[in-house]
Amino acid sequence: MPSLPVHPVEAALDVLGVSPATLRARERIKHGLTNESWLIRTARDALVVRISAADEQALQIDRRSEASILAAVSAAGIGPEVVLCDPDRRLLVTRYIPGETWRSGQVREPENLRRLAALVHALHGLAVPAGARRLDLAASVQAYWRTLDARGERGDDTAALRRRAQEVLAELARGAVACLCHNDLNPLNILDDGRLWLIDWEYAGVGEPLFDLASICAEHRLGPREREALRMAYAQGQVDPQRLELACWLFEYVRDLWMAVRATPA
Repeated sequence: MPSLPVHPVEAALDVLGVSPATLRARERIKHGLTNESWLIRTARDALVVRISAADEQALQIDRRSEASILAAVSAAGIGPEVVLCDPDRRLLVTRYIPGETWRSGQVREPENLRRLAALVHALHGLAVPAGARRLDLAASVQAYWRTLDARGERGDDTAALRRRAQEVLAELARGAVACLCHNDLNPLNILDDGRLWLIDWEYAGVGEPLFDLASICAEHRLGPREREALRMAYAQGQVDPQRLELACWLFEYVRDLWMAVRATPA
């Protein structure tokens, strides 16, 4: 008789050398599109166990890069403490932070917008860790195009949209700067326990800081006044507003491509 597959929580406990007998609670964490996660409590610890369930190649996820970035942001107090990171097993265990993820619209509170802008500015000032991937937005877009074309799925991605994307990519490439970025700052990836933490670093890498600001604008549906407040809070107005608008358009386009790739069968 074939053996039953090992549950990710049991696998994590085994790697950590923790007896299952010490497990006091196991709770599935429901949010997340590419992973399965559980909150587990033992006699001594509260941990989050995550297992990747994604087509990582098609979705352009680099777990080894993620591991190096997780170590850096954990040391900087921007991301949670890493207990175990095993890319070969697609397994990640972090220390549980007893806070709340933000609700949609919460960033619109002026103080919250300032807090998030300050945290992202601190992230962008970190030294880039060895092993962090460099994000080439043009290459990423082209890879999504190839995947969709190979699967015979274009959906709403018209030739006109592709031409517009190429124009925006070329414009943003002029004068671009690079730093460590998160790239997916939606409300569920912002944890608040009195201070802010960023979680879910699988799309992080070395790239254009404008893309992080665009992520905030798009994922939190910020209007013109709120975008201006973010721009001022982040770097006292040093971000070019026209470049930010282009980055917002590109972020939403890349997000639509990602959703299309995720939704179509390989």
